[in-house]
Amino acid sequence: MRRLMWMCVSSDAGRTIVTTVFLLVTGSVLSQGDLRLELVLNKPEAGGLLRVALCPNKEAYDTEQGCRTMSVPAASRTVACSFDKVEEGTYAVKVFHDINSDGKLNTSWIGWPQEPYGFSNDAPVNAGPPSFRLAAVQVGEPRNPVRIRLR
Repeated sequence: MRRLMWMCVSSDAGRTIVTTVFLLVTGSVLSQGDLRLELVLNKPEAGGLLRVALCPNKEAYDTEQGCRTMSVPAASRTVACSFDKVEEGTYAVKVFHDINSDGKLNTSWIGWPQEPYGFSNDAPVNAGPPSFRLAAVQVGEPRNPVRIRLR
């Protein structure tokens, strides 16, 4: 059996198969990167948690289904965190400062946020959250951390 495996790898077809498998495995690893974030709080003294969502497309961004999420302590004025092993592509990031740690963005009776929030690119907020396009960032390009100021 060992000799048969060696013969397979030493043939042109065997080397092609091994090379193809190697490229497929390493290619998927090489096309992943880390997305580093720098979150700037406007109420660092409030404590609580920062709830962060990394959304891979417009549908996920609008519904939050399919977004990668994390929670980090709001321990200082500027908080650094990162999503590891993110596939190359276009993403948008949403953040809110869950001051009371209840797991949701608290709003007024008309739906206006009562806790600080922010978006990648510091995308502007008008009558609602910014579009995916305005908040979009590229993963896979060498870059500084994505800085998001919570408002």
